[in-house]
Amino acid sequence: MSRIKNLLFWVITGLMVIFWPLSFILSNNHSWPAFILSSLILVIDWFLYLKKVEYHYFLYLLLPLIHPALIVFPVVIMLLNFREFKKPLAMLVYIVLLVVIFLYSFKSFYSFSIFTPDPLAQDTLIKKISIIPNRNLAKVFENKTTIPLDKLKSNLFLSLDLNNYFFSMHPREIMGDNQNLNKFPYLAIIPFLLGLFFIPENKHKKWLLTTLFAVALSLGFINNPDKFDFLLFMPIFLLCFYGLKKISTLPNLYFWLFSLLFIPTSIAELLRIIVYK
Repeated sequence: MSRIKNLLFWVITGLMVIFWPLSFILSNNHSWPAFILSSLILVIDWFLYLKKVEYHYFLYLLLPLIHPALIVFPVVIMLLNFREFKKPLAMLVYIVLLVVIFLYSFKSFYSFSIFTPDPLAQDTLIKKISIIPNRNLAKVFENKTTIPLDKLKSNLFLSLDLNNYFFSMHPREIMGDNQNLNKFPYLAIIPFLLGLFFIPENKHKKWLLTTLFAVALSLGFINNPDKFDFLLFMPIFLLCFYGLKKISTLPNLYFWLFSLLFIPTSIAELLRIIVYK
């Protein structure tokens, strides 16, 4: 019986793994390799972290070389893991490399960032300013910083929206083809929420939370985060995986019931991805 339970556990895990990469590749034709490669950097870093490889964070310096829009990520990682750089020389080398990469990719990053000129947003801002009777109040509440701040907030909320990952943004699908993909089986939200709930007792919580925050903040600074959110695949999957492990420790009835519901519905979803994409 334990062998069957173990088999079901890995079948569920496999179904949680395959959805987003398959949907992403099928929906993006030839534009997917850079984004898949970026996500693989996080996968490799996860295994280096488990092996306790010192200064594995240096791997993240490759991200802005793969795509300049990801320059914010290694900066945030450095700030969140400042104490991990135990030797001043290692910190100095990291900062120097980061500065060189930033100078090399700044122009490209700017063209992808929330700071690029947006005539439509500027027109909307002018209309809002015209409604405010007092010029000083207009400068406070509606000014040049409003446009990038609004984009930052919108991107952050989108990256934290669970509907984006488990329900394909239904029933309020948005612009951006990749935001409406089948990223995880919708029933995977159950182990995800369990993994999130029990995060305080997770011995890898620092890696998970810092990575999630760094990716979310990086996405916030990208003008159009469509496709770039694939970086969240690894941390979200790991939370689902730990939640599934928590379910497997419950009385067998709960695990069998979850398996009975999850596997058939997820296979049906997977077939729909393959047939209709």
